[in-house]
Amino acid sequence: MNSSRVIQATGIDDPRIAIYRDLRHRELSKNGNHFVVEGNWVVRRLIESDYEIESILVQQHRSDEYAQIVPAEVPIYTLSDTDISQLIGFEFHRGVLACGVRPQIATIDDFIALPEIPKLSVALLGVSEPENVGSIFRSAAALGIDHLFVDRKTIDPFHRRVIRVSMAAVFKHRLFRLDDPLSDLQRLTTSTAIRTIASTLQPPATRLKDLDVNSQPALLIVGNEASGVDTAIQRFASDRVTIPMQLGTDSLNVAVATAILMHALADPNALADPDTA
Repeated sequence: MNSSRVIQATGIDDPRIAIYRDLRHRELSKNGNHFVVEGNWVVRRLIESDYEIESILVQQHRSDEYAQIVPAEVPIYTLSDTDISQLIGFEFHRGVLACGVRPQIATIDDFIALPEIPKLSVALLGVSEPENVGSIFRSAAALGIDHLFVDRKTIDPFHRRVIRVSMAAVFKHRLFRLDDPLSDLQRLTTSTAIRTIASTLQPPATRLKDLDVNSQPALLIVGNEASGVDTAIQRFASDRVTIPMQLGTDSLNVAVATAILMHALADPNALADPDTA
Protein backbone atom coordinates (compact mmCIF):
# COMPACT_ATOMS: atom_id res chain seq x y z
CA MET A 1 0.00 0.00 0.00
CA ASN A 2 1.29 3.43 -0.95
CA SER A 3 0.35 5.81 1.86
CA SER A 4 2.61 8.67 0.73
CA ARG A 5 -0.16 10.07 -1.49
CA VAL A 6 -2.66 10.20 1.41
CA ILE A 7 -2.73 13.91 2.18
CA GLN A 8 -4.35 15.57 5.15
CA ALA A 9 -6.08 18.68 3.78
CA THR A 10 -5.32 21.84 5.70
CA GLY A 11 -9.03 22.61 6.04
CA ILE A 12 -12.08 23.38 3.96
CA ASP A 13 -10.27 26.31 2.33
CA ASP A 14 -7.45 24.11 1.03
CA PRO A 15 -7.31 24.99 -2.71
CA ARG A 16 -6.49 21.39 -3.61
CA ILE A 17 -10.02 20.32 -2.68
CA ALA A 18 -11.85 23.38 -4.01
CA ILE A 19 -13.56 21.26 -6.67
CA TYR A 20 -15.70 19.68 -3.91
CA ARG A 21 -16.87 22.94 -2.34
CA ASP A 22 -20.60 23.71 -1.93
CA LEU A 23 -21.86 20.87 -4.13
CA ARG A 24 -25.38 21.30 -2.79
CA HIS A 25 -25.77 24.65 -4.53
CA ARG A 26 -23.20 24.35 -7.30
CA GLU A 27 -23.09 21.92 -10.19
CA LEU A 28 -20.00 21.66 -12.34
CA SER A 29 -20.51 22.95 -15.88
CA LYS A 30 -20.96 20.43 -18.66
CA ASN A 31 -18.50 22.59 -20.59
CA GLY A 32 -15.85 22.12 -17.90
CA ASN A 33 -13.15 19.51 -17.53
CA HIS A 34 -14.27 17.59 -14.43
CA PHE A 35 -17.18 15.91 -12.69
CA VAL A 36 -17.68 14.87 -9.06
CA VAL A 37 -19.21 11.64 -7.74
CA GLU A 38 -20.11 10.62 -4.21
CA GLY A 39 -20.61 7.46 -2.23
CA ASN A 40 -18.67 4.23 -1.87
CA TRP A 41 -20.44 2.27 -4.61
CA VAL A 42 -20.22 4.98 -7.27
CA VAL A 43 -16.61 5.91 -6.44
CA ARG A 44 -15.58 2.27 -6.68
CA ARG A 45 -17.29 1.95 -10.07
CA LEU A 46 -15.36 5.03 -11.22
CA ILE A 47 -12.10 3.48 -10.01
CA GLU A 48 -12.90 0.28 -11.92
CA SER A 49 -13.71 2.19 -15.13
CA ASP A 50 -11.38 3.55 -17.81
CA TYR A 51 -12.05 7.12 -16.71
CA GLU A 52 -9.17 9.25 -15.44
CA ILE A 53 -9.45 10.26 -11.78
CA GLU A 54 -8.15 13.63 -10.62
CA SER A 55 -8.44 13.10 -6.86
CA ILE A 56 -10.26 11.35 -4.01
CA LEU A 57 -11.62 12.97 -0.84
CA VAL A 58 -12.37 10.67 2.11
CA GLN A 59 -13.06 10.73 5.80
CA GLN A 60 -9.81 10.40 7.71
CA HIS A 61 -10.49 6.90 9.00
CA ARG A 62 -11.13 5.55 5.48
CA SER A 63 -7.90 6.63 3.77
CA ASP A 64 -6.19 3.24 4.08
CA GLU A 65 -9.19 1.51 2.50
CA TYR A 66 -8.94 3.64 -0.64
CA ALA A 67 -5.14 3.73 -0.78
CA GLN A 68 -5.33 0.02 -1.59
CA ILE A 69 -7.56 0.39 -4.65
CA VAL A 70 -6.94 3.86 -6.10
CA PRO A 71 -4.33 4.16 -8.89
CA ALA A 72 -0.94 5.12 -7.50
CA GLU A 73 -0.83 8.53 -9.20
CA VAL A 74 -4.15 9.72 -7.73
CA PRO A 75 -3.89 11.87 -4.56
CA ILE A 76 -6.18 10.95 -1.67
CA TYR A 77 -7.17 13.93 0.48
CA THR A 78 -8.62 13.47 3.94
CA LEU A 79 -10.80 15.62 6.21
CA SER A 80 -12.83 15.03 9.32
CA ASP A 81 -16.50 14.11 8.94
CA THR A 82 -17.54 17.56 10.14
CA ASP A 83 -15.23 19.37 7.72
CA ILE A 84 -16.42 17.29 4.77
CA SER A 85 -20.04 18.16 5.53
CA GLN A 86 -19.15 21.84 5.83
CA LEU A 87 -17.09 21.76 2.64
CA ILE A 88 -19.71 20.21 0.38
CA GLY A 89 -22.67 21.95 1.99
CA PHE A 90 -24.75 19.08 3.37
CA GLU A 91 -24.55 16.24 5.85
CA PHE A 92 -22.48 13.54 4.27
CA HIS A 93 -22.55 9.98 5.54
CA ARG A 94 -21.05 7.95 2.70
CA GLY A 95 -17.56 9.10 3.50
CA VAL A 96 -16.00 9.43 0.05
CA LEU A 97 -16.07 11.64 -3.06
CA ALA A 98 -14.04 11.55 -6.24
CA CYS A 99 -13.24 14.02 -9.00
CA GLY A 100 -13.10 12.51 -12.48
CA VAL A 101 -11.83 13.95 -15.74
CA ARG A 102 -14.72 14.61 -18.09
CA PRO A 103 -14.36 12.81 -21.44
CA GLN A 104 -15.19 14.42 -24.76
CA ILE A 105 -18.57 13.10 -25.90
CA ALA A 106 -18.39 11.49 -29.32
CA THR A 107 -20.14 12.94 -32.39
CA ILE A 108 -22.67 11.58 -34.85
CA ASP A 109 -19.78 10.97 -37.24
CA ASP A 110 -18.12 8.73 -34.66
CA PHE A 111 -21.32 6.69 -34.46
CA ILE A 112 -21.61 6.44 -38.24
CA ALA A 113 -18.00 5.22 -38.40
CA LEU A 114 -18.61 2.32 -35.99
CA PRO A 115 -17.64 -1.06 -37.50
CA GLU A 116 -21.14 -2.29 -36.69
CA ILE A 117 -24.24 -0.27 -35.84
CA PRO A 118 -25.76 -1.57 -32.57
CA LYS A 119 -29.09 -3.38 -32.75
CA LEU A 120 -30.63 -0.79 -30.43
CA SER A 121 -29.49 2.67 -29.38
CA VAL A 122 -31.40 5.41 -27.54
CA ALA A 123 -31.55 9.18 -28.10
CA LEU A 124 -32.61 11.53 -25.28
CA LEU A 125 -33.96 14.87 -26.49
CA GLY A 126 -34.55 17.55 -23.87
CA VAL A 127 -34.77 15.15 -20.93
CA SER A 128 -33.91 17.64 -18.21
CA GLU A 129 -34.52 15.87 -14.89
CA PRO A 130 -31.37 14.21 -13.51
CA GLU A 131 -33.39 11.42 -11.87
CA ASN A 132 -34.99 10.52 -15.21
CA VAL A 133 -31.73 10.50 -17.13
CA GLY A 134 -29.99 8.50 -14.41
CA SER A 135 -32.82 5.97 -14.34
CA ILE A 136 -32.75 5.61 -18.14
CA PHE A 137 -29.00 5.03 -18.07
CA ARG A 138 -29.39 2.36 -15.39
CA SER A 139 -32.20 0.59 -17.26
CA ALA A 140 -30.27 0.74 -20.54
CA ALA A 141 -27.23 -0.86 -18.92
CA ALA A 142 -29.38 -3.60 -17.41
CA LEU A 143 -30.81 -4.37 -20.85
CA GLY A 144 -27.42 -4.37 -22.56
CA ILE A 145 -27.98 -1.10 -24.42
CA ASP A 146 -24.72 0.82 -24.31
CA HIS A 147 -24.92 3.44 -27.08
CA LEU A 148 -26.81 6.57 -25.99
CA PHE A 149 -27.31 9.97 -27.63
CA VAL A 150 -27.97 13.22 -25.78
CA ASP A 151 -28.81 16.62 -27.22
CA ARG A 152 -27.88 20.04 -25.84
CA LYS A 153 -31.18 20.35 -23.94
CA THR A 154 -30.71 17.10 -22.06
CA ILE A 155 -29.13 17.45 -18.65
CA ASP A 156 -25.42 16.79 -18.36
CA PRO A 157 -24.79 13.00 -18.33
CA PHE A 158 -22.06 13.67 -15.74
CA HIS A 159 -24.30 15.65 -13.40
CA ARG A 160 -23.71 14.35 -9.89
CA ARG A 161 -27.31 13.23 -9.39
CA VAL A 162 -27.46 11.56 -12.81
CA ILE A 163 -24.43 9.47 -11.93
CA ARG A 164 -25.77 8.61 -8.49
CA VAL A 165 -29.25 7.61 -9.71
CA SER A 166 -27.73 5.58 -12.54
CA MET A 167 -25.60 3.71 -9.98
CA ALA A 168 -22.57 4.66 -12.12
CA ALA A 169 -24.06 3.07 -15.25
CA VAL A 170 -22.91 6.13 -17.21
CA PHE A 171 -19.37 4.77 -16.96
CA LYS A 172 -20.48 1.72 -18.95
CA HIS A 173 -22.09 3.57 -21.84
CA ARG A 174 -20.76 5.04 -25.06
CA LEU A 175 -22.16 8.55 -25.28
CA PHE A 176 -22.77 10.53 -28.46
CA ARG A 177 -24.00 14.08 -28.79
CA LEU A 178 -26.65 15.51 -31.10
CA ASP A 179 -25.72 19.12 -31.82
CA ASP A 180 -28.67 19.64 -34.18
CA PRO A 181 -30.98 16.64 -33.62
CA LEU A 182 -33.01 16.78 -36.84
CA SER A 183 -30.03 17.47 -39.08
CA ASP A 184 -27.88 14.88 -37.31
CA LEU A 185 -30.59 12.23 -37.51
CA GLN A 186 -31.09 12.94 -41.21
CA ARG A 187 -27.37 12.43 -41.78
CA LEU A 188 -27.42 9.27 -39.68
CA THR A 189 -30.20 7.67 -41.71
CA THR A 190 -28.57 8.71 -44.97
CA SER A 191 -25.26 7.13 -43.95
CA THR A 192 -26.54 3.95 -42.28
CA ALA A 193 -29.43 1.50 -42.49
CA ILE A 194 -30.69 2.48 -39.05
CA ARG A 195 -34.41 2.68 -38.28
CA THR A 196 -35.61 5.65 -36.21
CA ILE A 197 -38.46 5.05 -33.78
CA ALA A 198 -39.98 8.12 -32.10
CA SER A 199 -41.98 7.60 -28.91
CA THR A 200 -45.16 9.67 -28.77
CA LEU A 201 -48.59 10.01 -27.18
CA GLN A 202 -50.01 11.68 -30.28
CA PRO A 203 -51.78 9.88 -33.17
CA PRO A 204 -51.09 8.50 -35.61
CA ALA A 205 -48.76 6.04 -33.89
CA THR A 206 -48.32 2.27 -33.75
CA ARG A 207 -49.18 0.58 -30.49
CA LEU A 208 -46.09 -0.97 -28.98
CA LYS A 209 -47.38 -4.54 -29.16
CA ASP A 210 -48.20 -4.02 -32.87
CA LEU A 211 -44.78 -2.69 -33.81
CA ASP A 212 -42.85 -4.89 -36.23
CA VAL A 213 -39.52 -5.49 -34.50
CA ASN A 214 -36.99 -7.02 -36.85
CA SER A 215 -33.22 -7.36 -37.17
CA GLN A 216 -32.71 -3.87 -38.58
CA PRO A 217 -30.63 -1.65 -36.24
CA ALA A 218 -32.90 0.86 -34.50
CA LEU A 219 -32.63 4.15 -32.66
CA LEU A 220 -35.33 4.81 -30.05
CA ILE A 221 -35.99 8.55 -29.67
CA VAL A 222 -37.55 9.89 -26.46
CA GLY A 223 -38.35 13.46 -25.44
CA ASN A 224 -39.09 15.36 -22.26
CA GLU A 225 -42.29 14.86 -20.28
CA ALA A 226 -43.73 18.30 -21.01
CA SER A 227 -43.56 18.42 -24.81
CA GLY A 228 -42.30 15.04 -25.97
CA VAL A 229 -40.35 14.54 -29.18
CA ASP A 230 -40.35 17.55 -31.49
CA THR A 231 -43.03 17.21 -34.18
CA ALA A 232 -40.50 17.68 -37.00
CA ILE A 233 -38.50 14.73 -35.69
CA GLN A 234 -41.69 12.68 -35.28
CA ARG A 235 -42.56 13.35 -38.92
CA PHE A 236 -39.05 12.42 -40.00
CA ALA A 237 -38.83 9.17 -38.00
CA SER A 238 -39.27 5.81 -39.69
CA ASP A 239 -41.83 4.84 -37.04
CA ARG A 240 -43.93 6.43 -34.31
CA VAL A 241 -44.71 4.19 -31.36
CA THR A 242 -46.99 4.63 -28.38
CA ILE A 243 -47.75 2.77 -25.16
CA PRO A 244 -51.55 2.53 -24.79
CA MET A 245 -52.88 3.89 -21.48
CA GLN A 246 -55.65 2.50 -19.30
CA LEU A 247 -57.65 3.45 -16.20
CA GLY A 248 -57.62 7.12 -17.10
CA THR A 249 -53.83 7.42 -17.14
CA ASP A 250 -52.72 9.98 -19.72
CA SER A 251 -48.94 9.41 -19.66
CA LEU A 252 -46.01 7.67 -18.00
CA ASN A 253 -42.89 9.06 -16.43
CA VAL A 254 -40.30 9.28 -19.23
CA ALA A 255 -37.87 6.96 -17.46
CA VAL A 256 -40.59 4.31 -16.97
CA ALA A 257 -41.84 4.64 -20.55
CA THR A 258 -38.31 4.44 -21.94
CA ALA A 259 -37.57 1.31 -19.91
CA ILE A 260 -40.71 -0.38 -21.28
CA LEU A 261 -39.84 0.60 -24.84
CA MET A 262 -36.21 -0.48 -24.51
CA HIS A 263 -37.22 -3.86 -23.09
CA ALA A 264 -39.68 -4.48 -25.91
CA LEU A 265 -37.31 -3.36 -28.67
CA ALA A 266 -34.30 -5.18 -27.27
CA ASP A 267 -36.27 -8.43 -26.88
CA PRO A 268 -38.93 -8.94 -29.60
CA ASN A 269 -40.32 -11.90 -27.62
CA ALA A 270 -41.44 -9.38 -25.00
CA LEU A 271 -44.07 -8.20 -27.50
CA ALA A 272 -45.50 -11.65 -28.16
CA ASP A 273 -49.15 -12.24 -27.37
CA PRO A 274 -49.21 -14.71 -24.45
CA ASP A 275 -52.07 -16.59 -26.17
CA THR A 276 -50.03 -17.21 -29.31
CA ALA A 277 -46.42 -17.25 -28.07
